Amino acid sequence: MKKIFKLFLASLLMLGSVGCSNTTPQDDKQDTTNNLVETEVLVIGGGGAGLAAAASAGEQGAKVIVLEANGLVGGSTLYSGGHMAMLHEEMNAAMERNDADLEAYLNYEEADFGEWAEALTRLKQQVTDYLASNSTGRFDSVERMLVDHYLTGRGTDIDGIEVTQDYQLVKASLEANWDIFTWLQSGGMEIENSFYKVHANSPVNGGSGLVNALKELAANAGAEIILNTRGTELILEDGRAVGVKAVDKEGSEIIYSATKGVILATGSFSSNGTMASEYQRIGTGLTAENGSTNPPTNKGDGILMAQSAGAQLLDMQFMSTVMQGYHGASNLSQAGNITGNKQLVVNAEGVRYGDETKGTFTNLTNDQTSGLGFYIGDKTMVNAMNAKTEGFTTDMTERGFMFIADTIEEAAELAGLDAAVVKATVDTYNSYVENENDPEFGRSTFNGKVENAPYVISKMEMHYHLTFGGLVIDEFAHVLDTNSNPINGLFAAGDILSGFEGKVHQSGDCLSVVVYSGKLAGESAANNK
Repeated sequence: MKKIFKLFLASLLMLGSVGCSNTTPQDDKQDTTNNLVETEVLVIGGGGAGLAAAASAGEQGAKVIVLEANGLVGGSTLYSGGHMAMLHEEMNAAMERNDADLEAYLNYEEADFGEWAEALTRLKQQVTDYLASNSTGRFDSVERMLVDHYLTGRGTDIDGIEVTQDYQLVKASLEANWDIFTWLQSGGMEIENSFYKVHANSPVNGGSGLVNALKELAANAGAEIILNTRGTELILEDGRAVGVKAVDKEGSEIIYSATKGVILATGSFSSNGTMASEYQRIGTGLTAENGSTNPPTNKGDGILMAQSAGAQLLDMQFMSTVMQGYHGASNLSQAGNITGNKQLVVNAEGVRYGDETKGTFTNLTNDQTSGLGFYIGDKTMVNAMNAKTEGFTTDMTERGFMFIADTIEEAAELAGLDAAVVKATVDTYNSYVENENDPEFGRSTFNGKVENAPYVISKMEMHYHLTFGGLVIDEFAHVLDTNSNPINGLFAAGDILSGFEGKVHQSGDCLSVVVYSGKLAGESAANNK
């Protein structure tokens, strides 16, 4: 591709004029507009980060266009719970003291925290002062958020490589938590009058409530949103990002130019099975065939475009998975109705592979053949699922991943498992239940034998959920190249980034980063930072 963008655009316009030589001046102008659209800030992706970027850039006075590949905005944020990290002093003051939750922080050693040690030191002093005080409210602080973020996110991949957590960027995002909240309030967002988790509040109506506020802010700022249009190629001029090639729903190519900056906010790459399976180092069983919990357009477009400009990638092997019905046949809530009934689980070979009651159990499925886990139960499990959702087992059976039969052997055959192996596994498990002892995996609590018809087996699959690696940015949200230098005119925000989440994300921090980084990128692009 030619790098002299002005000449490139001129040639496109010239071709457009030749093709419309017999049209009226007005028709000719319309044809030109269809081939080239000019703006100041161009945002690729209309999810939470993209909408935040559009709103903030517009508020800075920039002309903004957002290209969204789907038929509606919101991206993964729309389907989330909307939980955001928030230091809500009024709500904390109305709660009871939380002394027992705080004492453990005093036992951590700064030597184990690296750059994050300064947050731990300040937190220890805050906790000491709080425990000695007569305060009647619940204690929380940005430093506590930071320490919890680090503790939750630290870890390694299966090769022992440690994940990166960018202290300065995470610190900046969490310090901005209240400013972000009040900004979203100005867009109409309301929150529930309770904490979802330790630091996280939930908007009324969850993710849709958050997205609606961002849409309102973007609209008020004058941003134009173009749906069903996918950015496909970054356009560079002398090393600067100056536009993007895009394709609309009719398959027509359109050139969008941006005089101030291009912001990549295309989300994760979890819906690109090939890309996810090639990068991931979280399990040995995952393949390109495993599904995704995210919109089908989350294919890593922004990462691939940035790579063409020499962008640096970091921690691409880190991602999270969640259990769902085979090939996306259930949503997260429906999957929870199955996995919450912990009788026993086998892999594709028909054998158990861990203590089903442990919170980390589903992660073991990443190492099983094709990331598959078969949840086995009997009449008790069938009744429990239907009690929670009327007609549930009929619905799931019709979707083709739940199998019910009068014998365990028949159910196993329907599920594509070795009937004899499954029968032996169930018999062994029942003996553990009877003796209240699991010598294989140490399970200590049981909820009954699997012995009464009908028998049910659900074919569950690990789905790619969040990707924690991606582009590297600086304090202005510039995308950095492989030499850690900013790529002129190119910014990024949201799940496309690395360095924020760690190996596991702290509840609420993910969307806080999404909105913060989007707002930062929009402000920086609009002001030519």
